[in-house]
Amino acid sequence: MLTLNIAGKSITEAANLMKEAVSKGENELKISIDGPAQAESVKKFLEPQGFNNILPEDDEGTLYIIASRPNQKQKDKAKETTEADDKEYKQDKFKQETEQLTSKPEKKVQASQNSTGILISCEPGKYNQAFYKKFLSSIIKAEHKPSIIALMNGAVKLAAYNSQTCDFLKKLEADGVKVLISESCTDRLAMTGAIGAGEIIDMSEILDEIFACEKVISV
Repeated sequence: MLTLNIAGKSITEAANLMKEAVSKGENELKISIDGPAQAESVKKFLEPQGFNNILPEDDEGTLYIIASRPNQKQKDKAKETTEADDKEYKQDKFKQETEQLTSKPEKKVQASQNSTGILISCEPGKYNQAFYKKFLSSIIKAEHKPSIIALMNGAVKLAAYNSQTCDFLKKLEADGVKVLISESCTDRLAMTGAIGAGEIIDMSEILDEIFACEKVISV
């Protein structure tokens, strides 16, 4: 610990003494002062220099300021500790998130007895709306209705709110038939906001629902 005596010295003299000591890499200082005003000046000078432990002391009538700061090795060690803690925290968080994902219960679609799925798929612009209108009308009138009607590719246009077949699909929904529409197909045809009936879901979910049916009819 380096001892400095700035009691009775001018502000400039005191500052020069402390500046010289700090520039030499001194990390522990014992500075004799002549009163509270000088103590405040010392504190204002040392804090920007990295001194974070500045305490006034009274040694048999003599006033001192004891000041210390961590040296470079201590700083490096503290930084390494912080980085190690941060790395460990990130690893733990990643592990927790991974466990949550892997422990997420798998969605299972169970087949119901006598369930039938109808998959309607056609190329954009190549479907016969009159045919599908008649086809859906026949399903509405049928005694036994399918569990699911899935629309893929250009067939998603059958569910457009301004199509002639939208009301037929709404009626089937009201009768308990699931109307499922491929999300990727509506995105590809820029029709996501134009769908007036059914539920837009991922294609993989549609296939899960269709494959769970006992019978599947492709149109």
